[in-house]
Amino acid sequence: MRSLVFSPAALRQYKRLSARVRALLKQTIYERLVQEDPAREDRNRFRLRRASAFADFELRVQQWRVFYRVQESVVIVELIGRKEGNSLFVEGKEFLL
Repeated sequence: MRSLVFSPAALRQYKRLSARVRALLKQTIYERLVQEDPAREDRNRFRLRRASAFADFELRVQQWRVFYRVQESVVIVELIGRKEGNSLFVEGKEFLL
């Protein structure tokens, strides 16, 4: 089984979310990144098309985006943001990967 680690920034972003959103993300992250192969691509889980210093993969959960890396049997959640149109917001500020 894989282990899941949140970076300090991702943990801070996760704690700022409402309880409903935290519960949704917790369940989806566990199902899609721990129980399943996190490197397997599908419609809502895929490798970033452009190289990023922040993450290698993106998981889409409704309007939320979870950016993560996979290192052997460890999944590291790096960022959690909200997508509005073509913009990504992390901690209330527009963010560019």
